[in-house]
Amino acid sequence: MAIKQIHLQAAFGIFVAVIYHLVKKNVRAPFIDEIFHLRQCIKYCNNDFYNWDNKITTPPGLYILGYLYGKALNIVGNADYCSDYDVLRSLNLLGGTIVMPYMLQWLNSKNGWTINIVSLPLLFTYYFLFYTDVWSTVLLVSALAFVQQPTISNSVLGGLLAFASLWFRQTNIVWIFFITVVLVERKLDIGSQFQMSDIQLFIMGCFRNWHLILPFVANGIFFIAFLVVNGGITFGDKENHEMQLHLVQVFYCLTFITIFTWPIWLSRGQLKRYLQFSYLNNYGFNSLLTTICLFAITKIIENFTVVHPFLLADNRHYTFYIWRRILSHKNSKYFMAPIYHFATWTVADSLRSKRNNPSLGWTAVVAYFVSICVTVIPSPLFEPRYYIVPLVLFKIYCSPQMDNLVWHKDENFYYRQVLDFVWLNGVNVLAMGVFFGYEFYWLSEPTSIQRIIW
Repeated sequence: MAIKQIHLQAAFGIFVAVIYHLVKKNVRAPFIDEIFHLRQCIKYCNNDFYNWDNKITTPPGLYILGYLYGKALNIVGNADYCSDYDVLRSLNLLGGTIVMPYMLQWLNSKNGWTINIVSLPLLFTYYFLFYTDVWSTVLLVSALAFVQQPTISNSVLGGLLAFASLWFRQTNIVWIFFITVVLVERKLDIGSQFQMSDIQLFIMGCFRNWHLILPFVANGIFFIAFLVVNGGITFGDKENHEMQLHLVQVFYCLTFITIFTWPIWLSRGQLKRYLQFSYLNNYGFNSLLTTICLFAITKIIENFTVVHPFLLADNRHYTFYIWRRILSHKNSKYFMAPIYHFATWTVADSLRSKRNNPSLGWTAVVAYFVSICVTVIPSPLFEPRYYIVPLVLFKIYCSPQMDNLVWHKDENFYYRQVLDFVWLNGVNVLAMGVFFGYEFYWLSEPTSIQRIIW
């Protein structure tokens, strides 16, 4: 009997339950940034809403939601759940494994199985910890789901959900811009190929559909007001989060996307298209252009790589080891430049595929890349959590290749989905094995167990 999505969902559910139990048993103290998030939420649970920890950089959405969640459970269970670490952590588990799949179903995407989006490793780890990333992503996906059918009521609801997402992560304003572009495209006929006339069509579409985009424009106005009042985008710890021109961060992001989605895009046809695009067409002009691009990428690596002190000092993240063992080497730019070039082309090629359902027009594809750039370039820290939203969006909008696994297209889709599930959860199993199996201590914190996460 063939494995169906429901069988994989059941296996995933068991896996999640086991990991939650192990976290509950072994991770008794706040882990890394949880020390700030849990402490602040417990202040809220004690009705202390005005004592803010200046080490926290994000808005108080997680603590407000944690407060409401804990108080609701207090009423049902007649106990003080609001200050319980395990209960507060379960809020993200609820968001990632229950609410997220439900909202993904609303998107009605034919591009892949919902379980394979929920299984993404960069998200999976944070289902079990009290971080902002899960609900930040859930709310953005929910806002996007509503604009797939662009009516006034859906637009208002989508705008409200987008507004709620800003209370979890400020940079979501950039992805709200992307959602607005998607909304306008849904009312127009813009294909994947660039046409100059589409620019005028898009601008006129914004004016004709002003009543639909108004809730999202209102988010932009609110955000500008926030910047003026706050004096910047970061809430606290501003000295460690000053904006810098970190251009190579875009390539980090696109490389992570290609690595975590290779069962979807990898095929002989895709590799052939890349070679034709890069080297074989236009009588050598493409080869010349690719050489120029590779040279430009090496110069970007040389001049716009930011090495944050946290990257060098904190060995609790995989980025510490990626940097130390690969990226910090003197000649790494020469073998990373072709990888970055390939990753950039792969993401763009996959998003422009005519197989995608739903699909993005070229204006939304451009908005996607612009959003990645605006989100990650100013950040000095090499932080994979910043790549969660573009990774999720890529999975939503990209259909699998239709060649080179089996001949029959329907079977090809099925086998690629199963392979995708096995790959993603294989990574999750390994990551959780490292998380629980490799414990170490810092001299500065001799009583605290340290672990490794993304």
